[in-house]
Amino acid sequence: MLGCYKSEYSLVMKDVRHSKIAAWWDRAVDIIPANGGKGIAIKKLLEYYHLEPEEAIAFGDGNNDIEMLQAVGTGIAMANASEQLKAVADQVCGHVAQDGIYHYCLEQGLI
Repeated sequence: MLGCYKSEYSLVMKDVRHSKIAAWWDRAVDIIPANGGKGIAIKKLLEYYHLEPEEAIAFGDGNNDIEMLQAVGTGIAMANASEQLKAVADQVCGHVAQDGIYHYCLEQGLI
């Protein structure tokens, strides 16, 4: 985890190989393996459990969740998420501080 602006990414990653930046917000990033990330993890889980993306739901609130929301059938952004994440989400649920995931699952009959 690192705090930096997007304009600083090239300096941070200078001479770094086989890694990439997964940004949460404007000043919070993770430096992760180039062939990793939440989207890859979801694909591996779906493969392991013999599920199709359409059978999966993912919730996120940071820009590092973009790949994850794109890897499932239904990607849901939290109300507190960035506009960038909301733009790729299929739906938006309540704010994390107001138990948005719980209320979404309740309203959708998932619990």
